[in-house]
Amino acid sequence: MRILILEDEPGRVSREDVARALPAREVRYLPAGRDPLSVLRDVPSELVVLGPSLADPARGVPLVHAIRERHPTRSVVIVSETGDPAAAVAFMKAGAADYVSPLALGATLADLTRDAAPPVAAMAEANRRPPRATGAEGPELVGSSRTLDEVRGLVEVAASSDAPVLIEGETGTGKEVVARAIHRLGARGGRPFVPLNCAAIPESLAESELFGHTRGAFTGALHERPGALKLADRGTLFLDEIEDLSLPLQAKLLRVVQDHEVRPLGATTVQHVDLRLLAASNRDLTAMVEAGSFRRDLFYRLRVLVIRLPPLRERREDILPLAAHFVARFNRRHGTLFTVPPAARCRPLLEHGWPGNVRELENLLESLLVTARALQRDLADVLERVQDAASPWLDERTRIVRMLDEHRWNRQRAAAALGISRVTLWRRMERHGIRDPLLAVRA
Repeated sequence: MRILILEDEPGRVSREDVARALPAREVRYLPAGRDPLSVLRDVPSELVVLGPSLADPARGVPLVHAIRERHPTRSVVIVSETGDPAAAVAFMKAGAADYVSPLALGATLADLTRDAAPPVAAMAEANRRPPRATGAEGPELVGSSRTLDEVRGLVEVAASSDAPVLIEGETGTGKEVVARAIHRLGARGGRPFVPLNCAAIPESLAESELFGHTRGAFTGALHERPGALKLADRGTLFLDEIEDLSLPLQAKLLRVVQDHEVRPLGATTVQHVDLRLLAASNRDLTAMVEAGSFRRDLFYRLRVLVIRLPPLRERREDILPLAAHFVARFNRRHGTLFTVPPAARCRPLLEHGWPGNVRELENLLESLLVTARALQRDLADVLERVQDAASPWLDERTRIVRMLDEHRWNRQRAAAALGISRVTLWRRMERHGIRDPLLAVRA
């Protein structure tokens, strides 16, 4: 395969990185100052890389359109130093095969030109096809707000590619729902979707959960067991709360992303895997990179496309549609006929801050609906009854302490009842200075 790199400032795309990644490929490196379309006409190539100087959508998007019209068999990769999600959407809709950072270019080109991979031209053509529609059983992004419409557009763009996606957002905003939607709409939709919450795995078991192990690899390993990476072969692996992976595991994961090979614990050989990686975080990974607690190279490999999910308090117009969605699901499950009250009687729902976001709304509604069914009352009546000092709309610290008390300070159960992860509960307990009274007595 012949690759043509166009860039006004050659130093902005490292020749060394490309040469290391593609030692057996023919790579031509020409300044874009010569009219890019004339260069494309004169220089044979199957894959075209537009460097950072051409990554401005105002300049680059019309060029991608022109390349796709005049040279439909050539694929285009955009190299951007900004990682702007809106620019990524514009380029991918124009027909680009990928949108990457300079640090990730070499590995991305190696992936695209890998002998085992489909031809790049065929991949680009697949990227131009409209995504499949989700059926009634599929993951749903419920709401009509402008910000949610933007998320839907990014999901469609992500589904049309096989590139890694980083999903950012507070706990409970629906990051796994977005990941499942990307998987379902994409070419791997009929294959395995394997979710793994990195925060929920004890550090001692994390490597085995991710990479698998052979029989006898460690004490208690009585049988060979595939890890999440192998289970997701030919499908999608979703790593939630990826910031909780240790630095050594981050390094090993980076090797998998680059080489598509997995070595289970105790194994002497590697296993090839073909998977798509989606990751999610509720923390600022950029700050973690600067602090040295998250690997910079893995960060750039993950954030080819970034989808940020807004908190529920920033899209309040979606609260009632979400409530209707959860009520309808409850009705289907229990054979009930509840309806969402008019907006005037839902003021507590509309005015609450929702620190737990969509998950908190879902858990609260289920609690209210169970109560309404037991009392044989309407949802509106039950909703009015909880607008007092004992309601769920208490300040965060009080709600956390009350839930811990109800579950005898079992953090796992209290976290589930609050609609957050155990690690998030621990962080909020630290923030509010909440201590387990039983531990205090023992001390």
